[in-house]
Amino acid sequence: MRQLFTLRFLLTLLALLALLGVANWLTGSAPEDEPVTPISDAAGRSVDFIALVETAHLPPGFSMVGGRASDDLFLTIDATRTMMVKAGTPGEIACPRIAEPSQCIVAADLLGDGVLWFSLIPGTPGATVPLPAVIELLPGGWVRLANDWRVQHATKVERSCIDETSSLTNFIKTYGDSATSTYNVEQQRIVRVTCPRDASTPITSEETTTNETTTNETTTVASVQP
Repeated sequence: MRQLFTLRFLLTLLALLALLGVANWLTGSAPEDEPVTPISDAAGRSVDFIALVETAHLPPGFSMVGGRASDDLFLTIDATRTMMVKAGTPGEIACPRIAEPSQCIVAADLLGDGVLWFSLIPGTPGATVPLPAVIELLPGGWVRLANDWRVQHATKVERSCIDETSSLTNFIKTYGDSATSTYNVEQQRIVRVTCPRDASTPITSEETTTNETTTNETTTVASVQP
């Protein structure tokens, strides 16, 4: 019995050593000079939450040092929600009237209730937030904006423009980063894209049907298509 136990033990040990060797070989097989690009860098900054800030509670001496919050920052979203940005959180503040009520919009990359990254931009109360153009459709219901934010889009995205486009992809190819987008705060989704008002000549005319001049703006509502 003792000899059988010892044999099984040796076989198990040999199997573990073999697996370890295979793992080491796989790990070392990748070229050392080939950099690994983080997903966030390749796909833009992921933004999970966008909302109006009713009040920003700035502690005395608060500042952004090296792109990170120097102290804890509390952002009141509404009567029941307050976002805490902990000291050291990376982010950016581009809202000059941050000390005034309801003058800033917060965009955040969240992990649960924790803030991984945040941005404060100018904004006013309302159901929607104007954002830069959608420049790329991404898998899983996400889009990339011209400012490199990744946000989710609604199943149906309105395309508001004088010239008709066949799909959201066609709209992006036609107007590029000269268009704008609209984010619905309640849905937490991009719900509309709008071409520039002076878009008499699109950025690219490929895959775009040329229609006769019309003075009426058209709004197309359609499911997002690749």
